[in-house]
Amino acid sequence: MDIWQKARTFVEEAARWSRELTKGAAKRSSELTADSSKFSDILSESSKRSKKIAAEASKRAYQIKSLAENIAPPGVLASQQQQEEDLGRFGITEELREFVKELTINTFQDFPLEDDSEMCDVPIESNVRKDPNEWQEEHATLVLSTVKEISKLRYEFCPHYIKERKFWRIYFILVNSHVAA
Repeated sequence: MDIWQKARTFVEEAARWSRELTKGAAKRSSELTADSSKFSDILSESSKRSKKIAAEASKRAYQIKSLAENIAPPGVLASQQQQEEDLGRFGITEELREFVKELTINTFQDFPLEDDSEMCDVPIESNVRKDPNEWQEEHATLVLSTVKEISKLRYEFCPHYIKERKFWRIYFILVNSHVAA
């Protein structure tokens, strides 16, 4: 019977340890759950605050952008006015821009113009000379900066297909009715 007594004692002691371990585990689990809940609350609050900060920053950025667009420094206004005057002085109108946007590589390839290498004494039609004058050079610079389509066309076309000089001669012949140099 002594074995039975020892077994019983052992089982009782094991049950007591099991209860203590279970209580300890339950207590720890409760503490972790509370900590986890606190951590979750902190994360939730942080998320809410960061969204508010982002919304406020976006709102302020929009306000600053609006102010910047409405209040240009005097130099910028002067340069914009100067550019508008230059465009008008060099014949770059909205009508011209629309016309130039419609020009294609085929327009230049199919244009009946002698090769530049042949210098002839026959006067060229209209106000277009063999060598561009200062007015034409300034006009070309302005049209390239304001009409991206012609700039792209020129980049793709010159000097691979035709020489730049011939490109501009054709251009000025084509736009002759739109500008008066």
